Amino acid sequence: MSYFSKKRFTLDKNLKPCQGFTMRQVVGLLTIVFLGITAITYAVSFTDFTSGTTISSSEMNTKLNALKDAINKKDTSCVGNSASDVMVKVGPLCVDKYEASVWSSADGTGTAYGVFGGQTAYPAGFPANGNWTTQLYAVSRAGVLPSSGLTWFQAQQACALSGKRLLTNAEWQMAAASSPDNANCNVSSGAAANTGANASCFSYYQVNDMVGNVWEWVGDWMQGNGTTGNNWAPSTTGNAGTGYGSDNMYGTNPAQWQGTNSTNMPAALFRGGYWFSGATAGVFALIAAYAPSYSDSSIGFRCAR
Repeated sequence: MSYFSKKRFTLDKNLKPCQGFTMRQVVGLLTIVFLGITAITYAVSFTDFTSGTTISSSEMNTKLNALKDAINKKDTSCVGNSASDVMVKVGPLCVDKYEASVWSSADGTGTAYGVFGGQTAYPAGFPANGNWTTQLYAVSRAGVLPSSGLTWFQAQQACALSGKRLLTNAEWQMAAASSPDNANCNVSSGAAANTGANASCFSYYQVNDMVGNVWEWVGDWMQGNGTTGNNWAPSTTGNAGTGYGSDNMYGTNPAQWQGTNSTNMPAALFRGGYWFSGATAGVFALIAAYAPSYSDSSIGFRCAR
């Protein structure tokens, strides 16, 4: 018998058929899995890390592959402006995990605005037309009331001041995928719930409360909502109203409900339903009948970057 044959025989004789793996061996296996190399199926038994019971090699490989998949789905590139400003990966985007709350500081501290609804909740330096002199910031923060009662212009500027923007209508639809239609979401209560309180109301991408709680402004405008019989004829004269500089807005198809000091504005879209929508809330719920100058305590927003 050669030296190599004898050595191989000695190693085989000393192996125990049901030997548990050492921590060093487990780390090596995890490294192999994380690097995307096909895991080796070992013809031995393993001790499960959590239960302490003996499991087969195939069961261990299943656990390791599940762990690999979970880690691959976790994308740490989506970070907000502070530890309390949480964003998640949605396709090529980073999207606010929670409906936005508006704060005096970018890290979600200081004074919160719009948490009780109504336009008066915002300071004079952050007016309805978005032409601010006071900077306010949109934060995706868990455990607080989402801000509402703000116009599209205010929502857009709060996102921009935070280095973000409103989602487009198409992006919102993408982020809402696989959200529960009504079950487990706040669609039949008397008020908005704290962000993240509806723990089972989240999309495939872990974006919370895209169904119910508050309607959410998205970036798109359109020419009216397509409803017949409500003066949807294209406008040939008109302006945005004195609160918006009396700027010309020729050729628009005005929204049915306009905000203060505004006429002939197109409709801005909001999505998802709110706390009292009931069965009409959902991932396809859309309103396209209100001007971007409109505000209501049922309408909030979230941002992306």
